Amino acid sequence: MIMKYLVQPLVLSLLAMTITGGKSLSYSADATSEEAASAAQMEEARQDRIEWWKDARYGLFLHWGLYAIPAGTWKDKVYDHGYSEWIMFSEKIPRQEYAELAKRFDPEKFDANAWVDVAKKAGMKYVVITAKHHDGFSIFDSKVTDYDVMDATPYKRDIIAELEKACHRAGLHFGVYYSVDRDWYRPTGPGNRYKQTNTWDFPNSSDEDFDRYFEEIALPQIKELITQYDIDLIWFDAIEMKSPDQIKRTYNTIRELSPDTIINSRIWSPVFPKEVPPPYCDYISSGDNKILENSISFEWENPGSMNTSYGYNKNDHKWVEPGEIIRRLADIASKGGNYLLNVGPTAEGTFPQPCIDRLLEAGKWMDVNGEAIRGTAAWRVHDEGESIYFTAKGNIIYAICTKWQEAPLLLKAFNQKDMPKLNIRSIQLLGSNEQINWEHTAEGLQVSLPDQAPNPHGLVYRIKTK
Repeated sequence: MIMKYLVQPLVLSLLAMTITGGKSLSYSADATSEEAASAAQMEEARQDRIEWWKDARYGLFLHWGLYAIPAGTWKDKVYDHGYSEWIMFSEKIPRQEYAELAKRFDPEKFDANAWVDVAKKAGMKYVVITAKHHDGFSIFDSKVTDYDVMDATPYKRDIIAELEKACHRAGLHFGVYYSVDRDWYRPTGPGNRYKQTNTWDFPNSSDEDFDRYFEEIALPQIKELITQYDIDLIWFDAIEMKSPDQIKRTYNTIRELSPDTIINSRIWSPVFPKEVPPPYCDYISSGDNKILENSISFEWENPGSMNTSYGYNKNDHKWVEPGEIIRRLADIASKGGNYLLNVGPTAEGTFPQPCIDRLLEAGKWMDVNGEAIRGTAAWRVHDEGESIYFTAKGNIIYAICTKWQEAPLLLKAFNQKDMPKLNIRSIQLLGSNEQINWEHTAEGLQVSLPDQAPNPHGLVYRIKTK
């Protein structure tokens, strides 16, 4: 696998940086053999933790909270696009007025097993849900605050507990999102160091206030999440409010209390890290709906949305179609990444029907072609244009065609100049018993097309080499 930022195999500096505070270790005068061995052991432990996640490649993101009640509309202001989960910030809603929404949060139709069933049928292997978003409201049983689903709402059911159990019963991994640097509800939350904070209620917040918030709210709630529930993944969202020492303490706390829980790069910031790999995390989260141009020398994931919002917005009908979901999934997998695709549940506790329809339609494609996604890695070439993508698994190369091609199909990545010693054992079309004819030419690998595609959203060739 060829990567844009490939690191020389004899250099252990980047391995050490995964766990250390950015200190680079290598075979040099300032690094002992014990340090190098420790770095290698830490990287081995990280690879063990993240193995299930790398195999999964596709997961379900869920943004759910009080913002599902206004659903993109506040008084006379109607948003037909944009992040509806940000409505408290967008409309500068006073915290006490916004908190009144908790009295109306009573999602009687919530069924954790039904949510998990959709994820499984879609071909997803893990679920991540917002335990606390920027509005400060927690949908789990928190002893740190009364501003949670158990104390502030008539619902009084621990959503995190129910969904965690449903996921694990169904064989899916489970994770929680936690907004660790932003809190629009609490006077200590802003820290007054960044524009995306509550300055209308708390214009005089200071750095010292944020330090109190970290000690009294953020770190204690993180401890609650990883000790009260069986958490496989913690998905942080941050805006560079924490000090390096606070980041280190957060990471070490999780490692001590839950060694196998994996952590994303937004423990630092939503910005793509300047150094790869970044310290104190197990994988990189790219920007929202931002697919990397190339594979990198570290695991990564794209958090994507099904319309322009992550929280539920009843006015936003700009849905991503099933074929585009599949194309994005293939694009991301071809670069060694994971696709974490979001649904914003309604205030009643159901998935919007357009989301269900699209996920299940894409899931039919995954039923036939999932082996070209799950457990694969980037190949020597990512793609040919915007309709053909490549993944690899051992001696198998998958050519994922997300659009119907002209016959015969020419896969130029297999040209004789770049692959003179290509030795093919067999070529099979997934989901079809039709014989595939092929020829290795100077221009590439020429393969026949079937009379009919196994799935209307594209087909996959399984190319087995010797």
